[in-house]
Amino acid sequence: MAISPYLAFSFGSLRVGIAYIYLAFATALWPRAATPVALLPPKFDLCTPIANQTWVLPSQVRSCLQSFPFNATLRDNVVDVVSKTLNFHTSVTYSLKQPPPFDEINVDIQAELARIRKSTYASDFALHQDLSRSVKRLKDGHAGYINYCYDSLFVTYLPFPLVPLGKDIYITPEAYDVSVSTFGADEVENWEKLAKIKLSKYSGAKVLLLDGRDPWQAVEDNAAVTGSYATHATRQNRFFSSYQAGSWTYRMGDFASQSLPVKDVATLLVQPVNQTLPEFITIPYRSRFGSSSVPFTDSKSLWENNCLARQDTNGRSYYGAPAQISPEPPRPRFQEPIIPVIDGRRVEVSTIVEDGPITDIDLPTRLQPSLPPLSGSGAMKFYLLDDGLTGVLALGSFSGNYTGLFVGLPEGLDSLKKKGATRLLIDVSNNGGGYVCVAAWLHRLLAGPQSGTIPQAGLDTTVRVNDLNQAIVKKIISTGIDPEINLLYNPERHSYANSTAGYFPADYDWLDPPVSTTINGRKDTFSQRLGSSCNPLPFEAPAEKYFPLENIAILGTGSCASSCSLFSISMVAKYGVKTVVYGGKPGVQQQYAGIVGGQSINYVTIDNDIKTVGLKKHTQAPPDFITDSYQGVTFRLGFSIKKPTEMEEFVSHPAQYQIPLTTKTVNNPVALWKDVASQVWKK
Repeated sequence: MAISPYLAFSFGSLRVGIAYIYLAFATALWPRAATPVALLPPKFDLCTPIANQTWVLPSQVRSCLQSFPFNATLRDNVVDVVSKTLNFHTSVTYSLKQPPPFDEINVDIQAELARIRKSTYASDFALHQDLSRSVKRLKDGHAGYINYCYDSLFVTYLPFPLVPLGKDIYITPEAYDVSVSTFGADEVENWEKLAKIKLSKYSGAKVLLLDGRDPWQAVEDNAAVTGSYATHATRQNRFFSSYQAGSWTYRMGDFASQSLPVKDVATLLVQPVNQTLPEFITIPYRSRFGSSSVPFTDSKSLWENNCLARQDTNGRSYYGAPAQISPEPPRPRFQEPIIPVIDGRRVEVSTIVEDGPITDIDLPTRLQPSLPPLSGSGAMKFYLLDDGLTGVLALGSFSGNYTGLFVGLPEGLDSLKKKGATRLLIDVSNNGGGYVCVAAWLHRLLAGPQSGTIPQAGLDTTVRVNDLNQAIVKKIISTGIDPEINLLYNPERHSYANSTAGYFPADYDWLDPPVSTTINGRKDTFSQRLGSSCNPLPFEAPAEKYFPLENIAILGTGSCASSCSLFSISMVAKYGVKTVVYGGKPGVQQQYAGIVGGQSINYVTIDNDIKTVGLKKHTQAPPDFITDSYQGVTFRLGFSIKKPTEMEEFVSHPAQYQIPLTTKTVNNPVALWKDVASQVWKK
């Protein structure tokens, strides 16, 4: 394995120096992991059989990954980085315990990290699994942990995505079409040879048993460990297939698509369509080389190419000497950048962290809208249903072209009005968030100028305070080191509560004094109440709203995260806009919004600030990652709209309408829109 996990991995006479990890950093004068640790290679290279292969068995991937031995130096490094980074995460003390419907959140993450630091493991892969599962117990998609060495190095698939139709679970009607279009006819044929069945026969089949149990039990087991969302119903729904609005991509669901190769086969008792008698089938999982993974030839090159820290793994000083050109090729990332620069200014993002790409698969063409879009691009498209009254905004993300979203949203709404639309259905299926200010912009466009949007269309927020970020603010003020206002903690990046007095002046120590509070019996400190960082919005909004607020409905699976939640909650809490969740388990209250936050960042963002102001030696500063890893953070946490002293993250957001899927509407956006419109706006 190479260096990171083993600060130096020795393959026979080959040795990779620690300097390789940091080759890209000319300004990296920060403490490094200490003495390199030499590791003995296995007798047989278990990664060679899967090298340069597109499709392999999960057991082969597992054998390869398990061949990288456990190393205490690597364990201590990753735990140290994650632990110290999560000191900036606003929800740590809230996550110790929550009342219903969030009572499954009950983890002391720092205690778990301390346990991991004292533990030994059968392999480095086993360490990763424990760490990943522990962080997922936060059930906060902003705080996701990724190790690119393991997560989605190979994505493990089953050609049977599932869906709930009423109280029963089925293989999706489009399962075979998705498999052929995504994996290719030859690979589907290989799957059929391994399983000794014809896959097409089972599209639409009812699942009676899954691995010998009620299939809903598998849903519950997955909901217990999948993380990302606080509410149980949304974590249940992640087991199933669904589409992403606007981009018309397809999510296989946690049953049929897994980021780690942990399962080899599934045995199902199914009742095929038009067949009376059920039958048992056993279908193997197969692992496909990930779209963000770098090819390799053996264990050594796998470790060097996919496991070691790269140029963008750790932070850098914004004003240091330019980094040397790295010899390594750029690696694609399935996680979006945090705080991108738009028109010379950094803009805030709130987006979910996933441990694998969610848009590698297209929704089958026959299921994509046949209606011509009136306007839009990317994950934002506008349609008019054939009733001539219902306009649809399909919005699968608040990310993409920043200016294009600001311009495209009012253009699309105008086009609907000109075509005679009198009501608006907003489909946010699998919207993982994005630009905070685009969410505020859409809120302002739809609600018009009123007390809910003026002086700000966003939520008040707060950040967690510790000795290190207080020191960062003081250094920024005393040295004037950030003239371009790049730093996260620069006072000029933040505003007074409710945006009533604009942004803080450059010399304002906004984290001193902190606000002390006790949460779940534990003392914690936060900043003063902060206003929106979106004012003034970059474009002037119309003086009138486009549709009566009672004629707006928001539709999704509950997987509406981050900026999507900020938008949806504002529309519902302030104006009573209708909300619809489709699918899900009957009898379980669905939530229209998932993780909320207020602004999300990651370890790199924090590390940039630390290195720019020269505080990498501070006792609370996380070291550099040795491995190619990623840790997310909720930087700002939004205050509740209706309960101003509480946090919106932990307020229930029940959907007004819960509409079951049918064979006609499952993963068929237009059919679903028509069904929803007929129920929400009954004549």
